Amino acid sequence: MLPVTVDVKLFRPKSILRLVLTGFSLVAFPLIIALVVATVSVDRLVTHGQQALVQSVLVTQASQSLVEAIKAMERNARQYQVLGDKVLFDVYAENHSRFLDTVRALESLEPATTSQSAVLKELRVAENEVNTVLITYPHDATEVVEILPAFIDLGLMGQRILIDSQQLISSGVEQMQDASENVQRTLVIQAVALVPAALLLTLFFAFLISRPIRQINLAINRLGDGQFSESAVISGPSDLVQLGERLDWLRDRLLELEQDKTRFLQHMSHELKTPLTTIREGTELLREKIVGDLNDQQAEIAGILHDNSLQLQKLIEDLLDFSILQSRTAALMRSRVDLHKLIEEVLDSHKITILSRHLQLETSLQVVGLNGDREKLRTLVDNLVSNAIKYSPDNSCLKVQLSSDRKFAYIEVTDAGPGIPEADHDRVFEAFFQGKPAAHGPVRGTGLGLAIAREYARAHGGDVSVVKSSKGGASLRVVIPLEME
Repeated sequence: MLPVTVDVKLFRPKSILRLVLTGFSLVAFPLIIALVVATVSVDRLVTHGQQALVQSVLVTQASQSLVEAIKAMERNARQYQVLGDKVLFDVYAENHSRFLDTVRALESLEPATTSQSAVLKELRVAENEVNTVLITYPHDATEVVEILPAFIDLGLMGQRILIDSQQLISSGVEQMQDASENVQRTLVIQAVALVPAALLLTLFFAFLISRPIRQINLAINRLGDGQFSESAVISGPSDLVQLGERLDWLRDRLLELEQDKTRFLQHMSHELKTPLTTIREGTELLREKIVGDLNDQQAEIAGILHDNSLQLQKLIEDLLDFSILQSRTAALMRSRVDLHKLIEEVLDSHKITILSRHLQLETSLQVVGLNGDREKLRTLVDNLVSNAIKYSPDNSCLKVQLSSDRKFAYIEVTDAGPGIPEADHDRVFEAFFQGKPAAHGPVRGTGLGLAIAREYARAHGGDVSVVKSSKGGASLRVVIPLEME
């Protein structure tokens, strides 16, 4: 997946708070639009439905009133024709007036069908002809008798208008259903368009907000790991950019302190070697009795001085190796190294200490050769063995194993000491880290032995790690490629 790159300079608010508020507003904007459009559409649908319903009800009521008026007019006209009672004619006139009002009401309601309008016009003309005859001739005139059957046609036309009104209601319901389906489709289309837009805006602003935070976290982790070569570049709101500038200032200060520390270690180590050499030469003269014989107590003191001078020399060499590593000038002098023979040499150099501590040494060394720096590999193995001896109880077992496959060589050193807590499996390889004090040795270590071992292993393309031991104690494993690229 290709990384997403965004030119934050085009959108750089002054603060993270303003960025969050802007993002929230823009994300909410399409959702608000969708809500407003949905509200307006539903409101229009409801209003149209109400109007159509009221229109249909009024048309139906007027049509029913029209049919009833026609029936009443027919009844009154026939009674008047038979009886000739003036009161009956007045009742007919009232129903006629109601008929005209109903027709005008229907015409004002604007029927939806043209056929209904035509029937209303035809009904008005036909009823007017009947009414003209009734008001013109006497009740028993032949014209009146002949015109009375026309009420049947008027009734049929009224029924047609009533049926059209009922059909108008059904048509209105269908139109409402069609309109509701159209609104539903519109809202679905808007949701399909606006919801993804809101999600994209959410992802965009989440990226804008989280990106500088990740950059700050990465810069802090690099500072914590001692990586001072890369600047802390923070892109985002101005306040976080300023924080990045302060982190970069802190990086420069830490880099200066690191350089000062390295120079101090180099100078101190070189300065200590000169008086240490004098002390070692003096103790050698005393032990070899060149300046005269020593009694037993004096010989014991000379031996103690000699042993401690060796330990102090080892500490100074660790400091020198570490300062070389820190200055990045530790070039590898590659050659063919018989790793099994190198391990045997290291163990021989510790033979006196192993015998004095009554340690049981168990070795399993395959014949392994690789391309590497002999001195640095020797220092690596020596630091692991020295560390194991230091933490091994007297009369315990010390195991050293060497194996290989087609690509890698494996060195494993296991002691029977207190072991390494799981929380410290990575920390033991940090410079100057010191775990539980060793049970032996008057001089406390510098905490550089394992750090140097890991650096030398990584310089060869490998690594050193702590592995769990089923029998307790600490077990350190080195993995080194047989051929360096």
